[in-house]
Amino acid sequence: MSVNLELYRVFCEVAKSGNVTKAAEKLFVSQSAVSQAIKQLEDKLDGKLFDRSVRGVKLTPEGEILFSYASNAVSLIENAQEKLSSMKNLKEGTIKIAASDTICSVLLIHLLKEFNAGYPDIHISVLDSSTKQSMELIKNGSVDLSFVTLPVEDDPAVEITPIMPIHDCFVAGEKYANLISVLMHPCDLREYPLLMIEKSSNSRAQIDRFLARYDLEVEPAIEFASLGLLPKFAKEGLGIAVTIKEDVQEMLDSGELFELQFAKKPPARHIALAQMKNVSLSSAARAFKKAVFQSKFSI
Repeated sequence: MSVNLELYRVFCEVAKSGNVTKAAEKLFVSQSAVSQAIKQLEDKLDGKLFDRSVRGVKLTPEGEILFSYASNAVSLIENAQEKLSSMKNLKEGTIKIAASDTICSVLLIHLLKEFNAGYPDIHISVLDSSTKQSMELIKNGSVDLSFVTLPVEDDPAVEITPIMPIHDCFVAGEKYANLISVLMHPCDLREYPLLMIEKSSNSRAQIDRFLARYDLEVEPAIEFASLGLLPKFAKEGLGIAVTIKEDVQEMLDSGELFELQFAKKPPARHIALAQMKNVSLSSAARAFKKAVFQSKFSI
C-alpha cells in the first residue's frame, strides 16, 4: 500500500489543530482540500481516523495510534528537507580537505580565508598530510578534496587539476653570504651541509631526480619531516635549505634568507586539486572547488 506523504502531513496538522479550518489556514489550502485529503487517507487505510462534531474533530483510537507514529515521521522528513535546503543554500555543511603544511601555508590558508568570508557557516576540516597520504585519503573517501604537489602517480579513478606553480630552490642565511653573487653548479653543493625534507616526500623525490642529472647523490646534514622548519634552521646558519620558494618568499624579501643562483634550476612543479571521478561532491564542497578555480592563485 502506497500513501502520499502529503496526506500524512495534512492528517498530522488536523490532529494537532483539532479543527479542519485551522489546519487549512496553516497549510495554505482550502477546507475542502483538507477534508478530501483526510477522506482519501481513511479510504486507503480502510479505517476512520477522526470523529467529527460541531466543535471540530477528535482522533479515533486508530487515529491516535497513527498520529503517534506519523507525527514523528513527518517531523523527521521536514527537518531533513530543511537541512538539505540549508546545505544547498550553503547555510550549513562540512568540507573535509587534505593538504600538507606547505600547501596550507602557500595556498590553502589564502583560499580558506576568502571562502570563509563568503560562507562563514560552512565547517571546514583540514587534515595535515603528505601528497602520498592525501592521495590515499581521497581514494578511500576520508576527504572530499585533496591538495597535492605534482607529479603524482596516474590513477584513472582520480581527477587531478593543476592550480598553482611552485618552484624548488636552495636558500641560505647570513653565514653563507659569500655565495650571494656566485653562480653555482649543482655539484658545488657537495661542499656544504644540506637541510632537506625526508626521502618519503614528493618534494624530496623531485630534488633527488634533479640532482641525479648531474650524477649527484647527497646525504643531508639534517632531514626534516616537513618543510616548515628548514628555513628557520637555514637562517641560523645550520646549512643550505632545499625548499619551495613560494613558502619562503617573505624571508627572501626581508633579507633573512637569500636564494642561491644556479645556471640550471629545478623545473617548476604545480600544486593540484585531486578528487574522485564519478563521486558527487556536497554543495559546500562544490562551492569551495568553484572558489578555488576562480581565485587569483589558479592558473
